[in-house]
Amino acid sequence: MSVTVRSFGSGSSGNAVLVQAATASILIDCGVGPKTLKQGFSLAGRSPEQLSAVLVTHEHVDHIRGLGWFTKRGVPIATTNGTAQAIGIAPSTHTKVDDGSAAILDGIRVLPIAVSHDAAEPCGFFLEIEGARITVVTDLGCSNKALLEPIANSDLVVLEANHDETMLRRGPYPAHLKRRVLSTEGHLSNGHCGELLSQALAGRSTPIAIWLAHLSQVNNTPTMAVNTVQRMLADHFGRITLKAIPRYGCELTWRSDEPFVPTTNDFQLQLPGL
Repeated sequence: MSVTVRSFGSGSSGNAVLVQAATASILIDCGVGPKTLKQGFSLAGRSPEQLSAVLVTHEHVDHIRGLGWFTKRGVPIATTNGTAQAIGIAPSTHTKVDDGSAAILDGIRVLPIAVSHDAAEPCGFFLEIEGARITVVTDLGCSNKALLEPIANSDLVVLEANHDETMLRRGPYPAHLKRRVLSTEGHLSNGHCGELLSQALAGRSTPIAIWLAHLSQVNNTPTMAVNTVQRMLADHFGRITLKAIPRYGCELTWRSDEPFVPTTNDFQLQLPGL
């Protein structure tokens, strides 16, 4: 069966990713408002009440803004104990997930992956659903070895490329905020995103789709993020599709059965003297 992944938005304004198959579906984070949620589920042809669960990566508002919208509808919430406590969810009202321990939710295998971020017990997720493998990690200050295997084994990777370091250092953010973003508990830069992907995908020969997530509106651009990661993955061209997730909108989708169209290696096509 085909699996579809749809972004409902990405960035400090709100994050949500819908993963759906014929009989099961999961929303990873719900940081967008009701209007966007309604639009996304309408485009997906699915009602929120049909969700197997909402997976929550951490308690920051751009990842949980719409949580009440789902709890009112009786949708199961799955997250770490630390995140649940930070949000104020009672233990009896959520499904506990633990770093490195897989859970089965409505037939979907969910593996939480601990990450470094300034939150109570943040994580990313590796999902296996109807033969498709998907990794979603949107907020992390630095890479770790636990991310390598899930990324290497995924068909689609959603990974943070938050900022260009030069833009951030020269930009308008106050010094304390620059320090936070650049810290190991802050956000992943374009360059560090490319390094992590390059390390994880070394030796891989099968096609993979990569979505760059959580781009800063002030310290990054989609073109800059894609170009930076593209340069660092030059050895993989012909085997990857690379896109930056739009900050707003629910149109970006990936399907497990869609024809693979690799990202063009523009750098190799720019021949000397042309």
